[in-house]
Amino acid sequence: MFDNDQLSAIGFRFVTESIELMTPYGESLARRPHFYTGDELPELLSEQRNVKKLMEAVASRVSEVNGLMRLLMPVKDIRRSMDELAARTLSEVELFEIKRFLLQLELIAPALSSLGLELEGINVAAMPRALDLIDPEGMRSPSFYVSDKLSPLLGEIRRERKTVDEQIKKAGLTDELSARRTLLAAREEEENARVRTELCIKLRDHRAELMRNADSIGRLDLALGKARLAESMGAVIPEVGCEEFVLKDMVNPRFAAALGEKGREFVPVSLELKKGSVVITGANMGGKSIAIKTLALNAMLAMCGFAVFAKEAKLPMLGGLYLLSEDREDAMGGLSSFGGEMKAFDGILRETEKQRDPLVLLDEFARGTNPHEGAALVRAAARLFNERNNAYAVIATHFDGVAKLARLHYQVAGLRSADAETLDSGMKGGGTEALAKFMDYGLYPVSPDEEPPRDAVKIIKALGVTEEFSALIDV
Repeated sequence: MFDNDQLSAIGFRFVTESIELMTPYGESLARRPHFYTGDELPELLSEQRNVKKLMEAVASRVSEVNGLMRLLMPVKDIRRSMDELAARTLSEVELFEIKRFLLQLELIAPALSSLGLELEGINVAAMPRALDLIDPEGMRSPSFYVSDKLSPLLGEIRRERKTVDEQIKKAGLTDELSARRTLLAAREEEENARVRTELCIKLRDHRAELMRNADSIGRLDLALGKARLAESMGAVIPEVGCEEFVLKDMVNPRFAAALGEKGREFVPVSLELKKGSVVITGANMGGKSIAIKTLALNAMLAMCGFAVFAKEAKLPMLGGLYLLSEDREDAMGGLSSFGGEMKAFDGILRETEKQRDPLVLLDEFARGTNPHEGAALVRAAARLFNERNNAYAVIATHFDGVAKLARLHYQVAGLRSADAETLDSGMKGGGTEALAKFMDYGLYPVSPDEEPPRDAVKIIKALGVTEEFSALIDV
């Protein structure tokens, strides 16, 4: 599965960081998203239904949703206090945090209920009995002190201390009054601690319900964040658990944003996958890596209960998701980048051998060795996944002879339609940025017999690499 660097590389972290979350519980869930595997289809469908209902509410009930969000914003994280409650007496500060959480439940529960969404697995409920324990006077103020109502003795001590303080104010501080005040302060602290212990023992009966509410608030916050992002960016709820694996007009928001800053647009990517090997070919700089990462992002989003950035998406429940991309080094093991890549590939093969429907993505696999051996290794990988036939494997490569082994073959058009004269007149020393406007980054299904495009010479000439070198290229 993906590590944090890979989640950043494919744009998943860009998406999760774009979600506006209101609570620490929602933020925790977004940092560690749950990947629903094959036997968790009911749970994933439940999450999708929640997100869809919230998307509809975001679109049609703006003021009510905004009101709910405002109520979620003050919610603080009481999980540590809840853990400590099981073992010790909490401080007044910790009890204050629990009281504030209980007060917020009194507001959030009716606001959520008024939306009438019937969200699955999300039940935020007020806890008046627990609140009465911690606020016996029923003042419902956002502060906490150990009430006299919890202990008649504590009330007597406080009244006596008040009397002593008034005497000191009138007559000045004497040794006798000082000693009495010190003794009363000690008795008050002792009784305060005893009452807090008693209160914590009673609150333990409500600990599980408090934790359930915290969990529900986190799930609500994340689902609402997913829904608001989907509505704002035109994302769609994918069909999961399908026999088909089709994603039409996928977009990667991270790369789209980067291109937008340069005045360029992201070219949507469409793919249909079949069990075994699907090959993407294209010249360097043609967009194969972007296509692979766009697929990785949207597959990851779908399996984590997010809407996907596509016009349409149907996919099976994936047993796992794996990406082998960019140079890998194993410095501790003394391996080269090629050795690190092979070690990682071996790990993927072993992990996916008996998995049901994993998605394996290989971006320019075996590029760290010579072209002859590299092509042989990529062809071997294509044959292996064809023979296993339990995984969806997508292999992006510029090596010849691989596409012939593919169940499906896609190609990035690149500079195919740009002739040398057009490139020469359009570049005018503009470098790679100028070259990009002539690139066709679209992904097109082609025959398995179609070999990768030969754009290297065009690119070299367009970039103005010395003619002395260009003239010696014998392709």
